[in-house]
Amino acid sequence: MAGVSTESLSKVEAVLEANASLNPLNLASELFAVVDVLDHDGGLRRGLTDSSREGKDRENIAQAIFSGKISSQALKVLTTAVALRWSQERDLADALEKAAVLASIASAQSRGGADALEEVTNELLTFVRNVDGTPEAQAALSDNLASKEAKKKLAVALGGPAATAEGVLLLERIGSESRGHHAARLADEFVEIIVTRQNRYIAKVTSAVALSQAQLERLSRTLNKIYNRQLKLDVSIDTAVLGGMCVQIGDEIIDGTVGTRLDDLERDLQA
Repeated sequence: MAGVSTESLSKVEAVLEANASLNPLNLASELFAVVDVLDHDGGLRRGLTDSSREGKDRENIAQAIFSGKISSQALKVLTTAVALRWSQERDLADALEKAAVLASIASAQSRGGADALEEVTNELLTFVRNVDGTPEAQAALSDNLASKEAKKKLAVALGGPAATAEGVLLLERIGSESRGHHAARLADEFVEIIVTRQNRYIAKVTSAVALSQAQLERLSRTLNKIYNRQLKLDVSIDTAVLGGMCVQIGDEIIDGTVGTRLDDLERDLQA
């Protein structure tokens, strides 16, 4: 998002926070359902983002269609969103989808604080690792002939055995996503929303062997000191790196793997 949409998104997030204290998980589910309606009804989407209409007129349209079908909290978030201006039609649905993720975060926080959020984050990261490492899973999740229910069940299973209520909702959303997103990429986006909310970054660590708890704690302390914030370690094992480890934080890569050093040496010898 850019320009006016960024400003509008901030206002939607503020209203979401004010309305997420009562049953936030249900609020998240309802907002996801609204996004589906907007994605499948181009006429409605255009009507709710038509800048030639007054904001109040767009609110009235949303009220007429959704009143009685979703909670008053979800309706408040929706009517706030449609009264605002958006740079592109899609930005409205994108904002509501992010609001749904934020409501899921609120649910986890109210249920178990930071520990519960950590559980949800780990489920999403487990899903990403399993999808990235399994071509069959990628094919199944992108199969247009497969039912949404089958994809939902697969997505939840790929998130690991210990599923939280919030994790299940987000994974089912990822599995049934029809908005043109790659499943693992959408899971990464959801994780980014969570860690940004916690003022954290994700550090993706790739190692040839499993790291001990002491090594993980030492690595975490070192990276936290370098970046001056708490980092969430996402560790994966890849024997192809031969030895050492690679750490990626955003666009920055710290590559100390044996494989990379050998590649560098080979290039030096050929120069």
